[in-house]
Amino acid sequence: MSLHLTPLAAAGADRDDLVTFLTRNVFPFHVRPRTTAGQAGAAIDAGRWGDDEIETFWIDDEERGRVGVVRLDDLADATAMVDLRLGEQHRGFGLGAAALTAATDRVFREHPGVIRLEGQTRADNIAMRRTFERCRWVLEAHYRDGWPVADREPVASVAYSVLRRDWANGTTTPVQSLVPDDRARVIAAAWAAEERLLTPGVRGDSAALRRLLAEDFVEIGQSGRRWTRDDIIAALVSDPGRGDGELSEREARRLAPGLVLLQYLLRFDGRNSRRASIWRCEPEPRCVFHQGTSVP
Repeated sequence: MSLHLTPLAAAGADRDDLVTFLTRNVFPFHVRPRTTAGQAGAAIDAGRWGDDEIETFWIDDEERGRVGVVRLDDLADATAMVDLRLGEQHRGFGLGAAALTAATDRVFREHPGVIRLEGQTRADNIAMRRTFERCRWVLEAHYRDGWPVADREPVASVAYSVLRRDWANGTTTPVQSLVPDDRARVIAAAWAAEERLLTPGVRGDSAALRRLLAEDFVEIGQSGRRWTRDDIIAALVSDPGRGDGELSEREARRLAPGLVLLQYLLRFDGRNSRRASIWRCEPEPRCVFHQGTSVP
């Protein structure tokens, strides 16, 4: 894949093209998913797309043409920031990782005062998070309720970064935890959250369920039906069941840092079933997958 960055003159010859790009594409994980021409023009006039500390580039691919923009901010500081946006028709083809690599090379080669490049996104922006990880950026922060969302509660945000020394040496420096081994704590938090999900008071409360179930949550029911987060919340609120569930034969395994698999036998409403849940703890536990199988 041959991809390169082309300087973008936001306040000059490229103004109209940039306004068109920002207004014709929807960016669902940005604070402002849709931008009007007036908003785009005002941002350009205010220098948010180019000034002494900001550089903006078109992302150009030999096969697909002009696929997006990348903005590099705070270039006079030790920590610079990156904002990467692909056009809707160019998402899902692996272009994000190539563009992020090109942007990283640009920053560290042309700005010797920058020792660290950072990017932030919503915690549920799985595509961008995978892009950071493919480029060997390190997850450094999780901000609870850190990302405002119009007409709904804020969601968590995350921050990834790459260090100049890692870029130069082809290495990855992991974040050093203040807790030597937090497996027991994470597993205990996942079990506590699982047990809360089995209480009628929580099952009948949509707000409580939204705090415990990740936005990308999926459940495979005992009938084989696939349930989304909204599906299962509606079903539980309408029929939360009677009494708390009884758990036995518990097993827990950490799949990755902050990711826990729970397995157990559940007796609930007079029925037995084998259950498996995957919890993502970053740091608050939220369930991303659940499956149940009836036991005769």
